[in-house]
This record gives sequence, structure tokens and C-alpha cells, in this order.
Amino acid sequence: MTPSPVPHVAAIVWRPRADRLAAAARRRITVGTLLLSLWLSGCSSLGIWQRTKLYRPTPVASVEQWRQMLAERPELEAIQVPVEFDGEQVQLLRWPAVPGQGSAVRVLYLHGTFRHAFQNLAKAAPMQRAGLDVYLLDYRGWGASSRRVPDEASIHQDAWTAWQALQVREPNAQWVVYGHSMGSAVAVRLAERLAGQGAYCALVLESAFISFADVGGAAAGWLGRGLTVLGNERMDSAGRIAKVDPPLWFFHGSLDRTVPIALGRSLYQLAPEPKHWAEWPLGHSNLQLDPSGSYGAAWGEIAASCLAQPRS
Repeated sequence: MTPSPVPHVAAIVWRPRADRLAAAARRRITVGTLLLSLWLSGCSSLGIWQRTKLYRPTPVASVEQWRQMLAERPELEAIQVPVEFDGEQVQLLRWPAVPGQGSAVRVLYLHGTFRHAFQNLAKAAPMQRAGLDVYLLDYRGWGASSRRVPDEASIHQDAWTAWQALQVREPNAQWVVYGHSMGSAVAVRLAERLAGQGAYCALVLESAFISFADVGGAAAGWLGRGLTVLGNERMDSAGRIAKVDPPLWFFHGSLDRTVPIALGRSLYQLAPEPKHWAEWPLGHSNLQLDPSGSYGAAWGEIAASCLAQPRS
């Protein structure tokens, strides 16, 4: 009797995996070809598409919705600030400190991608409870600010516009500049612009990174890196952080998958002294949920540090 042939196990296992790899390669080639063709053709749609994917602007649905949101939170004050030369405007939400616990310290809150000011109130709560008045800025493209597809220049312009308006509004306040995620790069750029003026008492960077290219490569792989290589959006803090005025605080989540903690540590190493590093076993946008209370306590320390500094 002729023995039955023995199946070739390696071939059975190898072929499906090869098919998967080939399919993944085809997807990369297809998307890569699309990006390259748009880039080579000079098509403006590539820039719009790239910026939409990077920044994920989140406007409110309508003026009526915005008014309803404000009506449900009467403790908030909406402030409209015109953007010079553009005929557009940015909105700030002022959230006063807990009654009876306020001080002369204010926070300019510079948010990251996707969530607008109302959606960031939970993150601002530890600041407000620590006795700080918080001003949450919506760049154009977010919240009730003018609608547009933002770019790096417009975001930095909006932060500068808000800063100037707040100095007129509260000339005797002490200021904390705070940036979360992408907002950390906006905060660093603003702080560099204010260097040597004693304009703020603390720079606080949460879930910070060196540049978009590093975040794209870490969180979105080759496609994320491709988005930054082909476009002009850099949000690069590496060359600026050494020029800002200390003190600085860095907050990061050790479980952050959007901006891995190694990226925050790299920026921390470049920052001037005095500087402080704190981390929690949490993710990218939920450090305020720290059950130990140490995140909220850190904001109390920042407020105390500001009050202890001599006025410029």
C-alpha cells in the first residue's frame, strides 16, 4: 500500500500570512500613491485633508447649541475676541475659582486636538478647585470660534490674540500657561515669545511631545509620519523649549498610547531648570481622574508657587 502523503504544515501556515502581508503592502502602496500624487500635483486638497486629520477641529453644531450650553452652566463666562486683520474671532470660556478659594492666579488653557473648551472642563476642574480662574481658549475651528480648517500659523496666532486680550482684561493677575497634548507645543511657542518679560509664573505641559513627526511615528506609524513629512504642520518644540522662562511642570501618563511617555521625557530633558516631572499610571487625557489626589495637589503646589513669586 502506498502511504498517504504528509501535509506540508509550513506551507499551510505560511500562505495565509503571506496573503495578509501582501494585502497590507497593497494598502500602503495605494494610500502612499494617493498622497504622493496629490503632493506632486500641488493640489490644495492634500493640505486641507492633512490638517483636518491632524487637528480634528470640533466646532459646536450651531449658535443655538452654544447658547444652550452656556445657559446650562451659568458660572461660565463666554468672551469673544476679534482676530486682528482676519475679520474672525476666537472664544474663551472663563471658569472662576471655587467661591472663597480664589487668588490672583489665572490659567490660560491651551487645548489639544479634537475637544473644544466645553469638552475640556473636566480636565480644568482640578485647576479651578485649586483656586485658579481658568480661561479656556478655543482656536478657530473649535467650539464657537470662527469656523475654518486650522493650520499651525492660525493656532499660534489665536493663542497670541487671546493672551494679549487677557492682559488688558486682567493686568494685575499672575498667569499660568498650560498646554495639553498639541496645546503643549502652542504653550511653548507662546512662552518663547514672552521670554524675558516675567509674563507668567509657571509653564505647565501635559502629555507633551517634541514634534508632530514623533507623535505620528509613535501613534500612527508610517501613515502618521507621512502626514507630517508631506505637509507644513510641525508643532516642533525641540528648538524652542530651551528659550522659555522657568519654572516648568511636566505631567504625563505612563499608560499614554497617543503620546508615549518617552516623548514627554525627551522634551523634559531639553527644558531649562527649575523644572518638575510628575507621572501617573493613566492615559492621555484622564490624569484629572487620578484617585490618589496627587494630580489635584500638584495644581495646589503650582498656585502656591505663583503666589510666592515676586511680582514683576
